[in-house]
Amino acid sequence: MSVVHSDPDHTVLDADAMQLVIHAIPAAVAEAISITDPPEIREGMPIKLCLPVASIATARAKAVQFGGRLGSAQDEWQGRNFRACDGYDPEGNVVQFREGLP
Repeated sequence: MSVVHSDPDHTVLDADAMQLVIHAIPAAVAEAISITDPPEIREGMPIKLCLPVASIATARAKAVQFGGRLGSAQDEWQGRNFRACDGYDPEGNVVQFREGLP
């Protein structure tokens, strides 16, 4: 994805098939959120972002570089036409990465 707009309130990321807008957390809400190190994993959230990747192994390495984590290769599972692995971002939000199967 490429950044097509960014300001203190939000960032817009664009890809061929979708656009993702990430909004800053309002100050009043941010005061009630505690970001810990390591992050507290937020598995009970009502939304999980699933991202297509060319390689889960590469995504695993990149996640660490940016402060997140993916489960190990043993945590991967297979769906209809993909292999998947859950992980989390630096704030503890659960994210799933999906690699297409040949």
